Amino acid sequence: MFDFFKKKNKVEKKVSIASPVNGKVVKLEEVPDPVFAEKMVGDGFAVLPEDGEVYSPVDGEVTLQPDGYHAIGIKTDEGIEVLVHFGLETVELKGEGFTPHVKVGDKVNKGDKVLSVDIEKIKDKVPSIITPCIVANLEKNILSEINFGAKCGEEVQTVTIVD
Repeated sequence: MFDFFKKKNKVEKKVSIASPVNGKVVKLEEVPDPVFAEKMVGDGFAVLPEDGEVYSPVDGEVTLQPDGYHAIGIKTDEGIEVLVHFGLETVELKGEGFTPHVKVGDKVNKGDKVLSVDIEKIKDKVPSIITPCIVANLEKNILSEINFGAKCGEEVQTVTIVD
């Protein structure tokens, strides 16, 4: 009779974010660049890469790929925007050492190879090859604690979507 007294069953939506590269997962605050460390572009984690193979951390659509291929943005079906930025100041390399495997508009699944980086070619030309993985539009959504033991392709964080 009085439906407003009944609890509505909310379905909690979560988006799992995997490590996009092989290497050690670290806090974003450990990135030696204030744009990332101070979370100016979003919150997340970073990885100290062991190799140059980059995989999609989420299922979604490629929405950003700068001309230099040093970063990739992927938007999930839930609207979460994830940015993977390989190295610091890598934009200055203008694509040297970067081989993209996808383009803007492509659909990707978590674990799909999206980028290859020749670390030997770039490591002495940039301040660091640390690779931030950022949720660019966290807003009121909730980001979980970091799973520091995660390997490439394994869940590092989840975003709980707040309606």
